[in-house]
Amino acid sequence: MEEVSIHEALSKQISWLQTWKTKEGAYNGYVVHRYNLKRMFKIHDTPWSQGPIIHGYLNLYQKTDDEDWLHEAIQAADLQCQRLDKTGRYVYAGFEDDRFSSLVHNSLANCALLDLAKAILKEGDDGKAQKYLSTAKENIDRYIIGKLWDEEFGAFRFSEIDYYTPNVTRFVANMNSVAVESLTKLATLSGQKGYQDYAIRVGAWLLTEQVKSSDLESGGINYSQVQPRVLISIYTALAMRGIDDLYYLTNDQRYLEMMRGAANHLLNLVDPETKLFYHAVINGELLKFPQFISGGGIILKALDNAERLTGDKFDYQDTLNAILGKQLPNGGFPNFVGYRNKSDKKTEVWEDKVPVMGWNAHLFEFLSRKVERSFSYKPANIVTNYVASGSYSYRESRRSVLISALKPVRSVIFYFAIKHINIALIYVSENQLEKLLSRVLPMSIKNRIKSIVRI
Repeated sequence: MEEVSIHEALSKQISWLQTWKTKEGAYNGYVVHRYNLKRMFKIHDTPWSQGPIIHGYLNLYQKTDDEDWLHEAIQAADLQCQRLDKTGRYVYAGFEDDRFSSLVHNSLANCALLDLAKAILKEGDDGKAQKYLSTAKENIDRYIIGKLWDEEFGAFRFSEIDYYTPNVTRFVANMNSVAVESLTKLATLSGQKGYQDYAIRVGAWLLTEQVKSSDLESGGINYSQVQPRVLISIYTALAMRGIDDLYYLTNDQRYLEMMRGAANHLLNLVDPETKLFYHAVINGELLKFPQFISGGGIILKALDNAERLTGDKFDYQDTLNAILGKQLPNGGFPNFVGYRNKSDKKTEVWEDKVPVMGWNAHLFEFLSRKVERSFSYKPANIVTNYVASGSYSYRESRRSVLISALKPVRSVIFYFAIKHINIALIYVSENQLEKLLSRVLPMSIKNRIKSIVRI
């Protein structure tokens, strides 16, 4: 695809991102995650979005020298600094579940703050740089190292409390890899080399998590030490984020080969029909769907990093073309193909179509890497997205979002939100209806409903 097409798509996407931005610099948005995980009532910012937003604007500033982009990055970063609470954690750091303050979300915030600090130090703004440096350092010292480090295992835990597996301690590879990236950046900026020691110890474990085989698993990176052979494409991509840092730090060729192997694994997962990445390979079995659209930006960034590190060329142009071709009229990119299905696309549901800030932010970061110095932002006229299909209705304007669906059962929703208000004004879901009906219906009817839902 010609560069101008990326420029046009990026201008439209920035215009959409700005519709969710609050006056304080928070990029609001609900969450539609894998396996029906959602956060729809609270639509506040999260480091998962705020981090790549900061990186994206910083990329644009460094590409174009336009001070407006630096100001956008600084405003988003100042907001992220405000999210550091008295415990040393970042609040809202759980993506779909605010009970968590997870390793990856805290680390994404720190990576962005540290890269911005490094950039503005060159501009002579020592005060701002020290603010971002001290914020990241406090989080790393007090929470990431202070609460999540496991000396015996030699890696960081998922979160202080893992509500999904409370009886099992999980060390998640992709989360630890992003933590490695933040630790190496902090060591460089602060001059305190002790942070590198943690990174190197984590790296030694990560080397054991790459799958060696002769099939589609080859080169993939396990999700966690208790979930071997769970190779989810976007998480293998995230697990590559700190691998290049470890290579630059140690000059250990194994990290170079790990990066190359993971990149080839991801390219082997491109669906020849959709040109998007297959969802996962789990215990040797290919799980084709759901395929990320906007979330594919995470994988494209990883392939770009692999090219920069190895000097190899990884051809992802068809995938980029496919993603750009799905941009919605208002500039956002939709979520998935086949959200409700594991083997085929079947019926589109609203979860497929509705664009989510979190996934779009990562695609924004990737696209901002690929523009030329000639990039000139042309604010787009925000067109209302309106879709009325047989299973759902979705309308998104500059200020609000309206979603309704009566089928399939697990996608039932009645929803209305004003983008700059942190909570939805109307939110009724299948889970809420089920809880309500369970209180008022006789057991026989409840059992009948459950049997229908299972069908």
